[in-house]
Amino acid sequence: MNFGEPGYASEQALIEKALILAYQNTTYRVLIRGESIDIRIGYRQFRLDELLWGKPWAFISACNPGSVRTSDNPERHRALLEKLDELGLERHPGTGVPDRGDWPPEESVLAAGIAEPEAIRIGREFGQNAIVCGEGGQAARLVMVS
Repeated sequence: MNFGEPGYASEQALIEKALILAYQNTTYRVLIRGESIDIRIGYRQFRLDELLWGKPWAFISACNPGSVRTSDNPERHRALLEKLDELGLERHPGTGVPDRGDWPPEESVLAAGIAEPEAIRIGREFGQNAIVCGEGGQAARLVMVS
C-alpha cells in the first residue's frame, strides 16, 4: 500500500500505535556503579534519582533505526558512545528489553546530565523513533523524536 491509497493513513496509524505500545512495554535496564536498575515508562525510579543526584537523563539506543532490524548495530552503538563522549556526558551501559520475546534486546546507553532537547537531537541523528527521558522526582517518559 502506498501513501495516498485508501486505507494508508489508518494502516500507518495502527503501526505507529503498535510501536508506541511496544516501547511502553519495554524494560530499560541500566547499570550504574555496579547496580542494575530497571526503568519503566510512567514510573519514578527512586534509586536512579539517588545515583544521579537528580540530574536529567535520557536512555538512548542507536540500534535498529526506525525500528527496522539492521546488521550494523555494533558500529552504530560505538558511534553513539563517541558522540556522548564528545559532549562530555556521563554515560552508563543499558539494554532495552521488550516484554514480548518477538524483538531482541537492544544495546543502549543512559546519558546523565543531558537536556531533553539535546537528547532528542541525538535520537534523531541516530534514526530513532523515541527515547526515554527523566529527571529527579519525575516518572520516566517516552519521548517521540521522529
